[in-house]
Order: sequence, then C-alpha cells, then structure tokens
Amino acid sequence: MEKDDDILIGLADKTGALMMINKKERELLRTILAMTMRSSSAKDWITKKLGPEYVEIGTKLLKSMGGDEG
Repeated sequence: MEKDDDILIGLADKTGALMMINKKERELLRTILAMTMRSSSAKDWITKKLGPEYVEIGTKLLKSMGGDEG
C-alpha cells in the first residue's frame, strides 16, 4: 500500500491516454500553473497558442489542485 504522500493521480494527455503523477509532480505543476496564471504575458501566449478558453481551464485546474492564481 502507498503512503498518502505517494498517491498517484490520473491525468489524461492530449491523446486521451491516462498519465499518473505523484505528489512532487503535482506540486511542480501547481507552482508552474500559479506562476503562469499571475503573468499577463503567459496568459496572452496561451490565448494565442490554444485559445482563450484555456486560460479559464488553467484557472479552474489550479483551483482544483489547491492553488491560488494570485
């Protein structure tokens, strides 16, 4: 049995394949996402590259991961 700190969380990649991430990987993603959501230039880049809905997705994902966009 795994310790609570080592529980893997499933995420789907762009192909629909399930990826499992551990606590350290979640912490890294949460930190990067928090920095991104605070940066207007990063949000502008996301909007141009992926579309404006992805900024909203990023904000919701960060909140669901226990982060705060700033």
